Amino acid sequence: MKATAIIAIAVVVVVVGAGVGAAIYMNNNNKDSTDYSNVNSKLMVRGNANGDFTVDGDDLSIVDKVIAGDLKKEDYPLADANNDGDVNDADKEQIQNMIDHKEGMTIYVISLNSEGNETTVSVKYPLRNVVVYATNMEMPCVYCNGGKYIAGYFTKSYATAEKSFNAEAVDLEGQQRTINDAAWTNFTNLDASLVAKGTPIGALLVDYSGIAQITESRMSDLNESGIPMISYTSADATDELTTVLTLGYLFGGDCEKMGLDYAKIGWDVKDKIKEKTDALEKKKSYICGTMFIYICGKTSSFNTSATTAGGVAYATLNAGFDSKYTKNSTKMASTEALSNYTDADVFINNRSMDWGLDADAKKDLIIETWDHSNSGTSSRVYFNGWEDKLFYINNLLPGGVKLAYMAHAMYGDLFDREWADGILKQYIDLGTLPLEGQTLDSILAFIQFSDYKAAAGIA
Repeated sequence: MKATAIIAIAVVVVVVGAGVGAAIYMNNNNKDSTDYSNVNSKLMVRGNANGDFTVDGDDLSIVDKVIAGDLKKEDYPLADANNDGDVNDADKEQIQNMIDHKEGMTIYVISLNSEGNETTVSVKYPLRNVVVYATNMEMPCVYCNGGKYIAGYFTKSYATAEKSFNAEAVDLEGQQRTINDAAWTNFTNLDASLVAKGTPIGALLVDYSGIAQITESRMSDLNESGIPMISYTSADATDELTTVLTLGYLFGGDCEKMGLDYAKIGWDVKDKIKEKTDALEKKKSYICGTMFIYICGKTSSFNTSATTAGGVAYATLNAGFDSKYTKNSTKMASTEALSNYTDADVFINNRSMDWGLDADAKKDLIIETWDHSNSGTSSRVYFNGWEDKLFYINNLLPGGVKLAYMAHAMYGDLFDREWADGILKQYIDLGTLPLEGQTLDSILAFIQFSDYKAAAGIA
């Protein structure tokens, strides 16, 4: 076991804001603790005083003004760069170290714990030897080209999308939705072996949807070993951008630049969607789904993404629907489940699909998605009558791409298919490793009824 202080288990939760970045909520357990609320930030680290994409001289200027009394500390909580409850010269030193990318320094990441209480988690910079759990956290890690720093993983499911994992990373033999005791033992054994080499685990990265797998006993293991845990609600498209940006910053080097460029493309997409849809007198209503025939509740990350894409959650318009589908995902009880809700404008179905496809594989995947057998009953039966309002979007793609295709699904007259495809092409050209060597033809990003009919040879 490492002789380090106990580090709080942390979860980062990002709430979609009104086009001004991500809103975070903090209530620190420091001396002079203040309950800061609705703090707008993109890069989720202390020292990013102005809440933008990076830490630079502008943040130092804000600290100077807080110290001088020209700005209120309460208005700039991230100016407390060293998380000691005050803003003073020590914070200037911390920010300068961050600007200088000083190796071995501690960086304080804005986070929530597993109970949803706000705190700050500390990690060593640059972040190395991470362990990842669940696809929604694995993809942001590799999108900032941080796969080379993965020391272990609980599961992998998408060979091409996850190809940039460190070749020496240890398979801990977990599952997508379960970390069993054997897998956790593999994790603690990996930690012990890396400690013996003097290269301990830098952090456990967990998507918030799987936070229940980190039980009280397992959190105790992490605390005792001094392993910080960072967890994000990365199924939400905005949160995914923040996740890539923040992980890239923590990894440093080329990962920081990739995370920055990646996030800026996505934020530009958000801004364009907001500008155009805010001018609409009436917005389109949507229902989101996942796993083919599961309906997402109002607070699901898929729903929050579609709201960012300019839509209105159908659950906010139909109280009966809202009371029936309260969970993140609820399996349709029958093939008639959607028959009472045909006044919704679109159904956006989120499905994770690997890429690297040739023409035949792409055609087969389109047909399999639309015709998918659910215990012997085709999805076509569940969506009978919805064909022209049903859209499948690839959940493995960058957050900015998902927003673009969602906006196209709801507002095809404002956001055409070529524009959405162009956003995907920007990410391919960016050089993010999961998309290396891919083209628009080798990735199945978006499926609508016309795509299905063409693939199936239906007139």
